Amino acid sequence: MGFWRSVFSVKRDNRKALLLLLFFFIFYIAMNIPFLTYMEQNKAVLNQLSPFYGAPFTLNLFNFDPSLYYAPQSSVIHPLLNYLSTPLKQLAGLTFGNALFLGIQSMVNALGVVIMYYYLRKNNCGNVLALGTAAFYGASSYSIFTALIPDSYPYAVFVILLTVLYCQYCRLNDRLDTLPAALLLFLNFGITVTNVVTTAGALFFSTLGKGKQLLSKWIRIAIVSLLLVALFTMLQFFVFPGNSWITTWQQNIQAGGFSYVAPFSLQHHWKVIYTMIESPIVTPNLVMISDSIMAFVTNMSDPFPLYGHLIGAVIIGLTLLALVRGYASKEVRSLAVFPLVALLLHIVIGFGLGAFEYDMYLYAGHYLFAFFLLSAWFVHSLRGKARSILTGVIVICALITFTSNIVGHMKALESVKQIYHEAVPSGKSVE
Repeated sequence: MGFWRSVFSVKRDNRKALLLLLFFFIFYIAMNIPFLTYMEQNKAVLNQLSPFYGAPFTLNLFNFDPSLYYAPQSSVIHPLLNYLSTPLKQLAGLTFGNALFLGIQSMVNALGVVIMYYYLRKNNCGNVLALGTAAFYGASSYSIFTALIPDSYPYAVFVILLTVLYCQYCRLNDRLDTLPAALLLFLNFGITVTNVVTTAGALFFSTLGKGKQLLSKWIRIAIVSLLLVALFTMLQFFVFPGNSWITTWQQNIQAGGFSYVAPFSLQHHWKVIYTMIESPIVTPNLVMISDSIMAFVTNMSDPFPLYGHLIGAVIIGLTLLALVRGYASKEVRSLAVFPLVALLLHIVIGFGLGAFEYDMYLYAGHYLFAFFLLSAWFVHSLRGKARSILTGVIVICALITFTSNIVGHMKALESVKQIYHEAVPSGKSVE
């Protein structure tokens, strides 16, 4: 049975998945239209204060960058992103501008919620646990904000989730096909270069133990994926003259890589748990940390409400229990690759800690979903009343997150309005 046929094999699940898709697509658009309206109504003033070099998206939220408006620029961090950003930028300019990105990215993020649901149902999780976990993830602050901002993150997360779903297919069917695996490695590399590491790790642990043929299979996968990278890199020189990641890699690493690295200090960086796990789930209060670039970030001096800490504790606790209980499981090992690589990259190596105060919220897309899937894995691994109670906890967390983030998202906009009202030059006005 082919991959897509196996995904859509249960009609009842397909109907629920369609309802999830439509609900979250509409939800993300409805939540973010007020931000677009505010930018449109005040673009004359906001353009003067924006740090984004004239890009029509003028709000600097959580250090996200509307990079899709910078096409056809490329970088070693996002090597082949201009194949996506260039047509989208041109289409946005010809049509609806920021609203086009909101529509596309709302659909992309809603599809991510659907993938989470299908993944859990293929693991034989009950409908309540699968729907509750998928909705919990879909209601997260990160999913709402990344639907709004024209950056690479929603597309990167979608391809990662597609990779995770394919890894599950490999485990359940005891197979690894060369072209799909190579294509996923290529796509993950093209959007965000570090994702190729987690993709390779997830595929490796999903197929570990397949025997002597595994090595030759991986050699073929590596060759095909490298050929795809080489082909599209060569095409970059012709399609985007002077804008290949090969020609700018050293400059990009110095400007956008090493400058963000700092050694981890527990005393200084302990609140990173807020910006890497809690804030991306429960929308935090915002503060403007720099008026020169109008940077709105998590206000770490304003404590999270108790329920925010409890939700964070539930997700972290269930994830750790899954790692302990399922350390020998291919599935757990495959999912654990994502948070463990994030821990290595952002805490051990310290990527992002050099600009720690400007928020590390934006990195969460590379690993946050794994916390939800590992939590659901642990709950499903239990039996009887324990499973029922923890399923109820997941559903309650989803409902609290959903309600809190509706309020928190609007509060974030009010904070932006207030700060801009105080920051604008005299004689100007911001609605």
